[in-house]
Amino acid sequence: GGRRDSTEGDGWNEDDGWDEDFEDQISYPTLNALNKNGIKVLFDFEKAEPDSFTTIVMATIRNSGKEDLTNFSCKVAVPKHLQITIGPPSSTILRGSSGAITQTMNVTNSQRGAKPLKMRIVLQFQRGGKPERLEQDINNFPAGL
Repeated sequence: GGRRDSTEGDGWNEDDGWDEDFEDQISYPTLNALNKNGIKVLFDFEKAEPDSFTTIVMATIRNSGKEDLTNFSCKVAVPKHLQITIGPPSSTILRGSSGAITQTMNVTNSQRGAKPLKMRIVLQFQRGGKPERLEQDINNFPAGL
């Protein structure tokens, strides 16, 4: 009995279990989180492990208006069962005509399965020197997060 080691072929044996280290990454649909006044926020999601409590949320904020938006910030509030850490935005100026800012957040749901992800985002910026604010509650996250 025992394992037979073959020196023939290319050295890649069926029973080496190569595929187990490269599990298919589960992909989640992109969420259209906000679409107001020419500003669109899209969320893409990643998880290190499918059953991890932590979800990486990559926010892409686009500006279809003509004017640049300055002093741009995105703040996020979550309910008590979630913890969130937010990375810095790629810029504080959201350029006009399809400019984009990206920002990454890590959201940990200590009650995953029992309570869903939900958050409120607040975008603050200046358009033509005047302060503006957009707010949106998001509770339609893809299943499985």
